[in-house]
Amino acid sequence: MRIVARILRWLGIVVLAALLAGAIYQQIGTWIDARSFPPPGRIVAVDGRRIHLLCTGAGERTLVLDSGAGGWSTMWYRLQPALAQHWRVCSLDRPGLGWSEAGGDAFDAAAAASDLSRIADAARIARPFVYVGHSLGANFAQVYAALNPRDVEALVLIEPGDPKDLLEDFHGSRQQAMALPECGWRCVAGRIAGHFAVTRILSHFSGAKAFAGNALALAQYRAGMSRSSMIGTVGAYLDVLPKTAWQCLDVRSFGSLPILMVATSATRQPEGKETAQDVIAWHERYLRYLAGIAAKSSRGEGPIVIADATHSSVVLQEKPAAATERAIEAFLAGLPRPAPPLR
Repeated sequence: MRIVARILRWLGIVVLAALLAGAIYQQIGTWIDARSFPPPGRIVAVDGRRIHLLCTGAGERTLVLDSGAGGWSTMWYRLQPALAQHWRVCSLDRPGLGWSEAGGDAFDAAAAASDLSRIADAARIARPFVYVGHSLGANFAQVYAALNPRDVEALVLIEPGDPKDLLEDFHGSRQQAMALPECGWRCVAGRIAGHFAVTRILSHFSGAKAFAGNALALAQYRAGMSRSSMIGTVGAYLDVLPKTAWQCLDVRSFGSLPILMVATSATRQPEGKETAQDVIAWHERYLRYLAGIAAKSSRGEGPIVIADATHSSVVLQEKPAAATERAIEAFLAGLPRPAPPLR
């Protein structure tokens, strides 16, 4: 028994030492990152929090770019410069991501819409704007447009999540989904991991392919991944995915709002007991889902399928991102000249 107690004591000492080292490493790394990678855009105050936006270009239209659950302005490092040759383009860092201060107590699509409305007010982003969303950002865009129809001139939805997939692991009712806690186990675990440098360590092994050829964007991505708040914030968005799914299902019509749906040709890998044929069937169903979103508007288009693209490469890698940019340009070229800004 003495030997067991001694082993447990030493194991406890090792664990405590590792946690202390991780916490120190995280604090030092955060300080270095703040000095090495200052915000490339503007910082605006929203509800007492410092929120970062990167706005570039000029033109008659304003485009707002919204990333997926774990993304921020850096994820648009290919598309934003190209689009900004023609229009005013603003990409945002939601609270806790990128250069934005952490905070907030709700992370579903309706809360994200409320956050964006206040961010747009603080940054004086002209309305109506073209809302370009990727992945979960495209789900947020649908709910925002339904709640704030006068704010949105058009929607560009790049591979939004299918509510059926978002609800796959949730077996409760709509009422139970709406009652989910805003910070569940993923959020709690993420917050703990972030403070002990878990994501900082993992960040050294990520992003090399997506940001190939752009050392600054890769370094900014890894610094953003390393933030203490990053993984907990992502966990919070994932914890309330069922709530976001139901909010998307509640959107029945977009009226005559112009909508462009963008999809990718590459399917995902089989999961669990799925076969390759199962994934092909899933992809066909997913394309029908995207066509269904377009059909909610009398001016819906797509889905346009980007060849040789995956869910992430469609915005991050050179050739797929260039094809996405051309699709957006062609879509916006077909719209009438924008009306004078509302505010």
